[in-house]
Amino acid sequence: MNKKVAVVLVFMAMLAFPARAFDFAVRLNSGDSLFFEISDANHHYVTIVPPNNMGPEYYKGHRKVAGVLVIPSEVYFNGQRYSVTAIGERAFSGCTDMRMVTIPMSVTSIGDYAFYGCVGINDPIVIGENITRVGLSAFYGCAQLPGIIFKARNCDFMGGSLSTAAFGNCTRLRSVTIADGVTQIPDYAFSGADAITSALVFPQSLEYIGDYAFSFCSKISGSIDIPDEVTTIGECAFNQCHSITELIIGANVDTIGSRAFYKCIGLRSVKVNAHMPPGISSSTFSSISRSLTLSIPCVSKVLYEKNAAWKKLGPFSLHGSCTLAVDVEAADSAEATVYGGGNYRYGDSVTLIVACANGYGFVGWSDGNKENPRTLVVTEEVQLTALTHAAKTLTLKDTVYRVDTVYKDGYKIIRDTVDVFKVLQPIDSTNTLISLDAAKKRLVWNLPKDEKMLSLMLFNDKGECLYRTDRPSGKLKMRRFLTGSYFVRIETVRRVFNYHFFMNNE
Repeated sequence: MNKKVAVVLVFMAMLAFPARAFDFAVRLNSGDSLFFEISDANHHYVTIVPPNNMGPEYYKGHRKVAGVLVIPSEVYFNGQRYSVTAIGERAFSGCTDMRMVTIPMSVTSIGDYAFYGCVGINDPIVIGENITRVGLSAFYGCAQLPGIIFKARNCDFMGGSLSTAAFGNCTRLRSVTIADGVTQIPDYAFSGADAITSALVFPQSLEYIGDYAFSFCSKISGSIDIPDEVTTIGECAFNQCHSITELIIGANVDTIGSRAFYKCIGLRSVKVNAHMPPGISSSTFSSISRSLTLSIPCVSKVLYEKNAAWKKLGPFSLHGSCTLAVDVEAADSAEATVYGGGNYRYGDSVTLIVACANGYGFVGWSDGNKENPRTLVVTEEVQLTALTHAAKTLTLKDTVYRVDTVYKDGYKIIRDTVDVFKVLQPIDSTNTLISLDAAKKRLVWNLPKDEKMLSLMLFNDKGECLYRTDRPSGKLKMRRFLTGSYFVRIETVRRVFNYHFFMNNE
């Protein structure tokens, strides 16, 4: 006999009971009997069921479970071991003298009304990490239940509606503990548990807070800190949680449902850490205090002010840095120089350019990207390293030149295009400063004197500088180069021109 199973006797229900719901029963050391239905004969799974399958007296003719119940993870019947994987519908309904219950890790489902009316349970219940379903009104009316320790990592059903809330009418349920590893709070999970007075602490593993998850929990107090991994706060999730005073919304929240914080009249401050304004409706924060302080990331001020729904909640206070750092460097500063780094606002577009020194070529960026030049939309702080190697491509001139300031300090970008032009077509028909000579396959440029030319540079798609000059006009034969994409950069004292084109020399 397995030592894990506190069983002294296994017996079959031999009586001719027309409403019998079970296949076999097990008597525990406590003297209580548990009744089992074989739910999967192939895998040897069983479900705990009441002895009778017709109400309201599900234990008629049998002793109700009382005192301390330790549910075994496995039981034996006719020499076969069975895993206890579910607590079935009405399994312990009306067991009013039960004081404490321990649910094993093997259980994945708690059925509808499983502990309905177990008014004597006065010790916290642990919802195990493998449980994926907690049925309709599963613990309804457990009036002495003081707390819930919720460990279910991926529970996706819990109560199902406001009228069948899993913990409805649990009038002394003061605390809910959400354990590390939990990824979601199901819809309606703790809806209507209006006796909860403790502050809620969510684990960093949490990703989803369901519809009505804590609705009408009017006594939940203190601060609510939504972790950064959460992406969705459901409809009416904290509806009428009157005693919440502070709300912190995580960096990755992208959707907050309608009436999620409706009538949270105790709210005095909301801090949003999401750079991109989460989607909200006009009712998400309706009927709350007009003296509410709403703080948003400084770096995203323009985005929140342009968002109609958020703008109505303003004015905003600002927190954090007003810029995001884009730190770029070459793995070896002797082999290349990287341009485009700096501080930017959220959503800014920046062009990163790797200019290799004589005899070196661009391999790729430290994050695997191989584009050069590379356009980056700034949504977070970035650290990138440009990787280079020794190259055989002929470099006509050294690539050491002045620090690029076109993307900062107020310099104006006149032309920055990623268009791929057809061979022998002008690079820009609207700009006569530089063009491709269709007949002779050569670049031609002619800058007026007031531009005060600093340099013209030609790069290949490896970032190698193939040509550099400070002459304000000239011609460059392209026949000498291989078929491929090329990047031309012209710097003057006033502005910078960037061009990207394709040359076919086959």
